[in-house]
Amino acid sequence: MATVQKTRKPKTNNFTSILDQILKKYNLSAESNPLQLRAHANELGTMLPDWKARKDVKEALHRRLFKDNQIEALVPDKRGKKLTIKERAQYCAKTDDAWDIWLHALDLAVPKNNTDEAIVAASSCLSQFRKELAEAGVDPEQINIYAKLPNVTQASNKIQKRKLEQGLISRPKTPKHFSLEVGLRRLQNIRTTETPTLQDLADVIMMMSMRPAEATTLRIIHYEPDESNPPEWYNPDYSWYCTGYIKNKGEAKHNSEPRPFLSMEKNPERARELLTWIQNAIAIGKLRDPVYSINGKRSTGVFSKFLKPYGITAKRLRKIGGKHASRVHSGQNSTSQHLAFLSRIAMRHKMDRHDSGMYYAEGDTSNSDLDSDPEPEPETLAPTPKPINENTSEIEDIYDLYGSI
Repeated sequence: MATVQKTRKPKTNNFTSILDQILKKYNLSAESNPLQLRAHANELGTMLPDWKARKDVKEALHRRLFKDNQIEALVPDKRGKKLTIKERAQYCAKTDDAWDIWLHALDLAVPKNNTDEAIVAASSCLSQFRKELAEAGVDPEQINIYAKLPNVTQASNKIQKRKLEQGLISRPKTPKHFSLEVGLRRLQNIRTTETPTLQDLADVIMMMSMRPAEATTLRIIHYEPDESNPPEWYNPDYSWYCTGYIKNKGEAKHNSEPRPFLSMEKNPERARELLTWIQNAIAIGKLRDPVYSINGKRSTGVFSKFLKPYGITAKRLRKIGGKHASRVHSGQNSTSQHLAFLSRIAMRHKMDRHDSGMYYAEGDTSNSDLDSDPEPEPETLAPTPKPINENTSEIEDIYDLYGSI
């Protein structure tokens, strides 16, 4: 019996038909601009399960005379999402196509979710993208037109302004146990002939505005310079300095120039005596290191547990010490700018001499309540903040001095 051979129908490409449906549904063609095509990329992408499907669709678009940048807009290469911001900018500089700049800017501006942190991060990425574009040699006019999204920046600025205001209003108060008056009284009553306690350790950390990790490394030195050739770091207003401190963010680790000494204890010799007393006790095992356990493993639990009943952390204790030191060394009518300046010196922040004048403004901010945090002048500490993606130094300084949000 003769078998009947069936005629096989030619196999159709389902993904090409999906493409045709999308093009027809939204009236898209080779005349559409990349922005119009990009608006429907997500819908098409959900229907294309793998790289082969996307490849078939791209070939179909080529046959329909779509240009490369149009195809990239409608069927974006998912591998492109792994590009760094710098690589994106270099790609845009290479193609020299304004639409590429626009599309990559849109990618970076989309937050991962609707949280405030994600929106600020997206704005920051967009700002970094503009910076990288400029460094890659892209025309500044194109950057301003295609890589600036005002709505994204404005949303980020509103979030930062709100958080800054909330932080200034609700910043934590200094516990009475670590107030200036009570702290100074305990420091004066310390007898270095006795074995120090965790309370003594906390008081010395506050006195020197130290990080716990500096408890064993910080040194107080006296320096009399050679008048004919003083070192670059020497300041004629100070003769006592600190070494062995941990570098602040952005500073070179190998830089070891001394920083001016400023602490709650005005007498530097007494301060050095108390610091050495604590360090010797840690060295011989009579006092627990606030950072490391006896076997050398990092363990801050004991010191943190001691501070917990007072509602503060070691980081907060350091900032409290910086503010106390600024009051001890300031005059009766010191301005908030001057207090902030002294506090930064006490915490051994790097200070540029040519910028120091900004911390001396006329005004009277005298405050007889030494147990509470200073109330800053609103116009000084709560300006309309610049976007974080443009410049964060002012906001970081405020957080460092008056507590984080």
